[in-house]
Amino acid sequence: ATPVGSFPTPQLGQSTWRNVSQILKEKWPQKEGAKAWVKTYRAKHESNAQGVVAKLKDAITKIIGDSDAESLVISTPTAAVELIEHFPPPWHYLISGIPPEAIERLLHLQVCSSADISCFFVPFEQPLPTYAFTLENFSFPDSDSTNQEIAAIVKNTIRSNPDVMQFIHDNIPTPDAEAALCTLNSIRVSSLILALSKSVKETVWNVYFDSPPAFTLKQYFDWTNFMRTFFYISEDYGYSTARQDAQFECLGCKSFNHPTGLCPFPRIPGWFGPSASDKDNTDVTLDNRTMTSHGRGAFNGGMSRGGRGFPRGN
Repeated sequence: ATPVGSFPTPQLGQSTWRNVSQILKEKWPQKEGAKAWVKTYRAKHESNAQGVVAKLKDAITKIIGDSDAESLVISTPTAAVELIEHFPPPWHYLISGIPPEAIERLLHLQVCSSADISCFFVPFEQPLPTYAFTLENFSFPDSDSTNQEIAAIVKNTIRSNPDVMQFIHDNIPTPDAEAALCTLNSIRVSSLILALSKSVKETVWNVYFDSPPAFTLKQYFDWTNFMRTFFYISEDYGYSTARQDAQFECLGCKSFNHPTGLCPFPRIPGWFGPSASDKDNTDVTLDNRTMTSHGRGAFNGGMSRGGRGFPRGN
């Protein structure tokens, strides 16, 4: 079943090329034909990925059909260095050897969950995230109208800092007088309820640009980091700053707009993948207003403070 608001789009906070060996960085872009990435849920680098590749091939073949999958190649990433991280990258396998229409079908599907494997399809030219930063310390009540009011505060704060808009004009590849205005008008805010303990909850607000500028990933992070230094002031509910704790990092879908315990995918009806956390998640939820990014899916038969959350109003 499709959740209310459609499927969420993972917000990737790092390059699909992160920690991929240099030889593959040179060779993979030279592969002929259409290409795309695929990563599994709760992915980690594996030196022996034989089982994962076999399951991915089987899942993709079922989606695109035997004829289109006849020359399917799923290339396994090799790591540049050994990273001391929980579920270290590289995570992304490269799909090639299939018709462009088959690649488009996978990307349109975006997510697949079966009894054997759950995975995400990502364009070879990695799209920018729309998530920018998280605001904390406002005393607003949690509601849809609050989200709209905070979005207006963010918009007005950015308008009063012309360097933010100038950064867009200075860095987009093609001059566009409307680019900054389009980005500003695409601001969206959604709340996230974090549980600091069983008795203490905190509401924070994720800020999104649904039409981000035509930046590189590095430019986008430089631009959003600039906005993380601002004070966002309300007349009645205090002022907010960008969240100072370690950046969210979901070990499940690899998004950086929520902690692992609040990953929305395991709570989608029909999800076959592993749970978001090895711990008990019965009291963990994601505010349903964050389930607004669009995508499709196929369903077949905390790294930081705030890794857990509670249902609002329950």
